[in-house]
Amino acid sequence: MQIKTHFGETMKMKIPLFILIILALILAACAQPTANTEVATTEPPQPTPTQSTQPVTSDALMNGSYPIREGSVTVQLASGKYEAGQGADYVQVTLLPEIAYGDLNMDGVPDAAVILAENYGGSGTFLSLVPVLAKAGGSQPEKGASLGDRVQVKSLVAEDGVMKVTLLVQAPNDPLCCPTLPQTRTYEYRVGSGLMMVSVSSQTEDGKERSIAIDLPAPGSGVTSPMTLKGSVTIAPFENNLVVNIYDASGTQVSAGPLAVSAAEMGGPGTFDTQVDLAAASVPSGTVRVEVMDQSAADGSILALAAVYVVYK
Repeated sequence: MQIKTHFGETMKMKIPLFILIILALILAACAQPTANTEVATTEPPQPTPTQSTQPVTSDALMNGSYPIREGSVTVQLASGKYEAGQGADYVQVTLLPEIAYGDLNMDGVPDAAVILAENYGGSGTFLSLVPVLAKAGGSQPEKGASLGDRVQVKSLVAEDGVMKVTLLVQAPNDPLCCPTLPQTRTYEYRVGSGLMMVSVSSQTEDGKERSIAIDLPAPGSGVTSPMTLKGSVTIAPFENNLVVNIYDASGTQVSAGPLAVSAAEMGGPGTFDTQVDLAAASVPSGTVRVEVMDQSAADGSILALAAVYVVYK
């Protein structure tokens, strides 16, 4: 290489090979487009977060879409009311003020239980207990359970998968307009089956509680045939006879029969202890509902009830 000095003289200069290689690498790096640098420092795209389940709100309840007529029809409430049709097609639905919040399907998110009043143009007002589940896409009212015609709701509680409603229902001699019999019903929400009544207790005219307790089988336990059915009553039923019903997993009744109660005195506390032949009743294996009921001899209404779900093997 030839260079000129400041004196105007020309001189030759030798540059080592390794310096030339370093210079070439530096020039090549400088020649790279800046876009590569930008790509290297850009953060990778983040996944779109999934929509989380939100608790049920009062606004969602007041303006929800509810199934009525045993789930065959759906109506859209506006500010807690719906009204449409004329004559035989008339329907009015009202959301009552009794609302309870609690986790019904045990997913850790608060749901709600509400009372709907349905009127179809006559004097009857039919009340139902409706579970409203918290879902990722919004609140979802499900098929309710009938509470009766012109019954009076006193309180409603929802927690740990169950709903408890206290109300006045018609005693045998009550007109439909004016129920006087205090009753407490407990419902359990079961995924895939909806609301199921698991206990009913009522009061006698002198204020005593009439209830049934099932000691065996225990809820959720596995049973074989014959199944031991054991429990107690606070008040012995008419002629010391209860009714035991067995339902399969689909809710179909597969067995029904009397259940004798042992009591020291008429109308006093008593116990029952028997063997239920599930095989003879052709009960299918799987989840089984065992229901013990005290029915009124006067009108067939339920005075007391207890039910458990077990697994028949």
